[in-house]
Amino acid sequence: MGIHNLLKIVIMKHFVLIKTTLLGILLCSLITGCKSEDRYQIAGTIQGLTNGQIYIQKEKKSEAVIVTDGKFKITGDLQEPIEILLLRKTPDSIAGTIKDYFTIYLEPGKMNLILNYADFSNGKVTGSKTQEENDEYYLYYEKILLKHKKELDHYNEVQKKYKDAVTSRASEKELDAIKEEEYKAGEQLAPMSREFNEMTIDFIRNNSKSFISGILLFSSLPNLKYDEAKSYYDKLSSSYKNTKDGKKLATEIENMKKGAVGSTAESFNTKDINGEPLTLRDFKGKYLLIDFWASWCVPCRKGNPHLLKLYKQFQPKGLEILGVSDDDRTESGWRNAVEKDGIGVWRHVLRGLEYNEDTQEQINVEKDINTNYNIRSLPTKVLVNPSGIIVARYGEGEQDDEKLEEDLAAIFSAKK
Repeated sequence: MGIHNLLKIVIMKHFVLIKTTLLGILLCSLITGCKSEDRYQIAGTIQGLTNGQIYIQKEKKSEAVIVTDGKFKITGDLQEPIEILLLRKTPDSIAGTIKDYFTIYLEPGKMNLILNYADFSNGKVTGSKTQEENDEYYLYYEKILLKHKKELDHYNEVQKKYKDAVTSRASEKELDAIKEEEYKAGEQLAPMSREFNEMTIDFIRNNSKSFISGILLFSSLPNLKYDEAKSYYDKLSSSYKNTKDGKKLATEIENMKKGAVGSTAESFNTKDINGEPLTLRDFKGKYLLIDFWASWCVPCRKGNPHLLKLYKQFQPKGLEILGVSDDDRTESGWRNAVEKDGIGVWRHVLRGLEYNEDTQEQINVEKDINTNYNIRSLPTKVLVNPSGIIVARYGEGEQDDEKLEEDLAAIFSAKK
C-alpha cells in the first residue's frame, strides 16, 4: 500500500471521524410509530458555554440544539440498532478543526454527555456500550500516536512547509524538493501504519460482535485480501450485517473479487490522452500491464524510471503498458506529469471518476476503471495476459516492482 494512502489514517487525529466520513452520517428523522425502546435520550452538559447553541448534522444540513445554563438535551428515534450522531460547534459542516466536532454512537435508552466548548473532541459519553468499545480502541490508537510522535510531528511540519510554499508561489523546482522531503518523512511513518493495521485487525478479531468492528473492517479493506475480509465479515453480528452500512460493507467485500488474480479483466471504453478511443480489446493478444497512478502520487512518479526500463526491455517481446491516472479533476497536472516523466511512450487514460456537483457523490460508477479493478491505493499495477485474465497484482502491500520485473522476465523467456 502506498505511503500516501497509509497516511490518510494518520493525518486526522480523531480516528473515529475518518470512519464517519467513510460510512456517512447515519442520522434518523423522527418517525411516528417507532417503538419506545428504539428511542434515545442524551442529557448533555457543556463547559465554557452557558447559553447558546451547538449543532447536530443531519446528512448535508445542521440543526441547532439550544444550550441553557450549560445544559442541553437531544432525543430521537433509531431506525437501526446503532447510529452515529455528529455534534458540531458551528453550523458550517466544512469549516473548523478537529476540536470543533464530536461523534456519538447512539443506542436505545438514556446517555449522558459532557462537552468542553473549547475542545469538542474530548467529549465523554456514558450509557452507550458501543461508545465504550470505541473509546477502548481509541486508547490503543493514542498509544501508537504517542510512540511515533517525533516522526509524526516532523511529517506535519513538512506538510505545513509545502502549503506555505504553495501560498508564497514557490517555483515548481522548490515544490518538487519539498514533496520529496514529505515522501521521505512519510516513509518514516510506515512502522506506525503497520502497527495501526495490526492493532485494528486484532480489535476486529477479538470484538467480532461490536458495531465498531464493522466500521473498522470497512476502513481496513485496502489492507486485506478477499478471503480475509470475508472471514472477518462472516463473524460480525447479524444485527450489524442487516444495517445499511453492514449491507454496504458486504457489497464492498464482494467487489474485491474484481481485479483479483485469476479473474477476467474488466472491460472499459474510453479515450486516451490524445482523444483517441481506447478499449481493453485493443490490447488483445498481448500482455498488458495496467499502471494505476496519479500525478500527485510521489511513489508513483518515483517508479516511472523503472517502468520505462521494463517497457524498453519487454515491449518488443509483446508487453504493453496502459497508465490509468487518478487526475480527473487535475487534467493539466496529469498531462504535465506524463510529459515531464517521459512516459508518453505508452497510452494513458483518466480513471473516469465523476461526481454530482451538488452532492459531491460519485456517479456513473460503471465508467470508473479504478473501481472496476478494485484499486484502493496508489501505486497499483495489474498484469493481464493475452487471453484477458489477470495473472498478478503489484502494490497495495502485495508484490513489489522487483517481483514484477522477475515475473516479466520469466514470462518472456518462456515464450522464446
